[in-house]
Amino acid sequence: MKLNKFFLCTALVLTAIGVSCCFLEESVYSKKDHLKTTKIKDGLYSEIFFIRSILSDNVERYSEYITDSVSFRKYIYTYNSGEWIYGEMSKDDVLTIYKISGSQQSDKIVFDTTKISSYNINELKREGKFE
Repeated sequence: MKLNKFFLCTALVLTAIGVSCCFLEESVYSKKDHLKTTKIKDGLYSEIFFIRSILSDNVERYSEYITDSVSFRKYIYTYNSGEWIYGEMSKDDVLTIYKISGSQQSDKIVFDTTKISSYNINELKREGKFE
């Protein structure tokens, strides 16, 4: 019985720690944390926001959104200072997002590109959601 109580208490403590960690970063965009807006094409923009963190890992984190500033804002990805986000727009208004990360291997830096997702801009406008 004592063993079961120990595991129950341990599980409760770990759950409380896990829930607390969820609140260590503020990932909701805020105008005060807005870093820059970049024009992707006429009527379509990328917005980058700094994420405030009380973690002591010394890694800056950023969230990126795409928006037309009128009918939608779509969360794209959260990345750290060692990564970059690259978007490629097709002729049929599909935006494909890639993550580029660099790592030191021996005496050179190696870059890795990973496709994150694709978004049909016309569908995003029709849906009209703000994230």
